[in-house]
Amino acid sequence: MNDTSRLVNEALGTLFFVFLGSMAIATAMATQNNDSLTIALAWALALAAAVWAFGGAGAHLNPWVTIGLALRGVVAWAAVPLIVVAQVLGAFVGALLAWWLFSSSVGDNAAGAAVTHTNATGNQLLGAVAAEALVTFALLCVVFRLIGGTGWTYGLGYGLTYGLGFLTIGVLTGSSLNLARTLGAELSLTIADSGSTTWEDVWVYLIGPAVGVVLAWLFYPRFVRNDVDDRVGVG
Repeated sequence: MNDTSRLVNEALGTLFFVFLGSMAIATAMATQNNDSLTIALAWALALAAAVWAFGGAGAHLNPWVTIGLALRGVVAWAAVPLIVVAQVLGAFVGALLAWWLFSSSVGDNAAGAAVTHTNATGNQLLGAVAAEALVTFALLCVVFRLIGGTGWTYGLGYGLTYGLGFLTIGVLTGSSLNLARTLGAELSLTIADSGSTTWEDVWVYLIGPAVGVVLAWLFYPRFVRNDVDDRVGVG
């Protein structure tokens, strides 16, 4: 895959993922069926489908995954900024589309709440940082284990882990675990002027997952070695 195709796939895949996940939350809100398991499954399937459709076993669709793989030497650092920009752009368009489609039926604020990520406030914020760090650590460990294998197993494992993250910490943080999802939502709602932005809490979704990525980079390779590492050229 050439560089241009890679960027297009990352943008479209992240758009697809964020759009479908946000629409699932908006639908649950509109039907007053805020079942965590249903929403978690929707996010899991959205991510798995995005991986299968756009990039297969090499898809990132998440800046933290891109950065984690760069730390491990799988992705060149020079390529990281453009990949991340493509991901954020895709997430922005996906979130904006979801907000636009639902704002006319459930109102601007409700649609905005479906698109954005944060549930944590006040004294919960430090706990939210820890939660995002720990679940991002788990997510990156799964990615390190499966990337470079088959697209089917990678997409399924990646998606199910993301969905499990929502199921475990969604009540506390909304389980972003994805910088593109966080920034894309905030940017889209800022432009839409929906009144649902939470820029003051974005630091939670920067510090927490960043810590999780570093922990996965430091500790996972020390305890696990497998044939996937060899196929992607990890030392």
